[in-house]
Amino acid sequence: MLRTIFTSIIVYFCSQFMCVGNVNLLPKRREMLFYNFLAVFCIYTFFNIFFYDIRISFLIVITLFYLLSLTMYYVHEFRGTNINLSDILSINTAKEVAGGYTYEIKLVFIIFFVVIVFEFVFQIVHNKIKVDLSSYLNSNLNIYSYFWYEARQIILFFVSFFILKDKISDKQYDYSLNAGENEGYIYNFISSIPIFHRSKKLNISSKEFLNNINTKSAHNFANVKMRNIERPHIIAIMNESFGTAHTHIKANMPVTPYYDSLSKVTKGKLYVNTFGGGTANTEFEFLTGMTIGNYPYPVMPYNNFVKRDKYSIARYFSSLGYKTIAMHPYTATNYHRNKVYKRFGFDELLFFNDFKHKEYVRNYVSDKSMYEEVIRRYENAVESSEKLFLFGITMQNHSGYKNFDDAKVLSLMTNYKNREAVDSYLSLMKLSDEAIEILIDYFSNVDEHVIILFFGDHNASFGNEINKFVYDDVLDYECTNAYVTPLFIFDNKNKNKKDDFINEISANFLSLELLKRANLPLDDVHQMIDEIYKKYSVYNFHKVKSRDDDSLYDIPMDKFMMYEREYLK
Repeated sequence: MLRTIFTSIIVYFCSQFMCVGNVNLLPKRREMLFYNFLAVFCIYTFFNIFFYDIRISFLIVITLFYLLSLTMYYVHEFRGTNINLSDILSINTAKEVAGGYTYEIKLVFIIFFVVIVFEFVFQIVHNKIKVDLSSYLNSNLNIYSYFWYEARQIILFFVSFFILKDKISDKQYDYSLNAGENEGYIYNFISSIPIFHRSKKLNISSKEFLNNINTKSAHNFANVKMRNIERPHIIAIMNESFGTAHTHIKANMPVTPYYDSLSKVTKGKLYVNTFGGGTANTEFEFLTGMTIGNYPYPVMPYNNFVKRDKYSIARYFSSLGYKTIAMHPYTATNYHRNKVYKRFGFDELLFFNDFKHKEYVRNYVSDKSMYEEVIRRYENAVESSEKLFLFGITMQNHSGYKNFDDAKVLSLMTNYKNREAVDSYLSLMKLSDEAIEILIDYFSNVDEHVIILFFGDHNASFGNEINKFVYDDVLDYECTNAYVTPLFIFDNKNKNKKDDFINEISANFLSLELLKRANLPLDDVHQMIDEIYKKYSVYNFHKVKSRDDDSLYDIPMDKFMMYEREYLK
């Protein structure tokens, strides 16, 4: 037992050291040291039960945690948040974008790898690895000693398991940017596992609304009054990593001069659930009107819940006679979008291979090429006398910023080792700004009525040190700017209106705001969402901003949760 405890302590400190370097080996919440150790101890005893020889368990456990810690380090370095179970479920998406990153090899990685290899070779050379039960029984004391050993390991496993389970079930998962430092990387990862079984208590009186959603949401949810309404073309652009970092960093030139000069548009602050990655979460909230804050988190809904036809704003526009297009200049299987968009009711899907005129920035299709394709699709719709709803996601600014050789914007940061990543990102943002000008200039001069919604999916991550400098010293939920991105709404037929500003809005309310500003009728879902929006300007996982002191669990909010429960089926 003492050897098991000692090895568990060593494995924990090795893992934490690999994740954070030579500082913060202890969690900031000191009581969490015990639960981190307990997580390792529990897994270690689990393997002891199966292998009897503790040396085999050691090799398996230290290899397992070595690979997990290596993954934790790179995920935290690139995205800014700790790894969780939903990342494992998104492994195919991770593999598709993995080539865009530069992987720094730290000395500590090599040291621990050499230790693992040395231990493995040493055991083989001395022929001390025994995995056959009969050989144990013949060479050791007797069968009694074997079963006594197993009984002890089983007791240790269940004691540690239930203590850990009790602790995890009594907490909310920490998804803040400092989660690994606050409570330890291993415990934080382990605590994400049971989140998928979390549920909320719902008011039974809202069952009628849920039945309405069940029967109509997928195909025939057009419960709107088809009066004589003007139907503008609607274009929604979600720009990859278009965030606010540049507003906090001094540079040798303006980064977004065109965006800053845009006038007679509606600008705003968008509160999102994700940081450094997880684009599909913001996308999901905009398209469905749902908030991830009301159901198991962290998850990727595209991976878990969109398994059949679902309601989306695409179905709403289809009910009004629009041609609906979803566009993303990357692989069709990324976040399973090729399947999800069909289940959301889009008429046409465009992915990387469908872009015939591609200009690259790094390894990704440029924003400029993306917008040129948007313009082509609009012109095709006009020629066919169709009204267009187009939802497009850019790819140019995807993370992995160290490999942009054409960076022209230089930050004036001198005390940070990751400065080249910041310079690359700022230069990419400037290219995005130039592309926005091309898009808006074109639609400013067309005859038909066009409304463009533009918003960023999440902020960029540059590593914990720079993130603290750029966004906030305290990278927790409501205390940070890391979860706020810019948005604007452009209307080419309302050029003379005064500037407008949406002070704060979460992504799940964004489609409602778009429909209102387009003066389009609201269907059942958006009428329900409007009830919530009148009381809460922001409602997501990280932040709830009430317009008054009403309870979250009144009837409209209860319906909202019912609506979201439907998506979990």
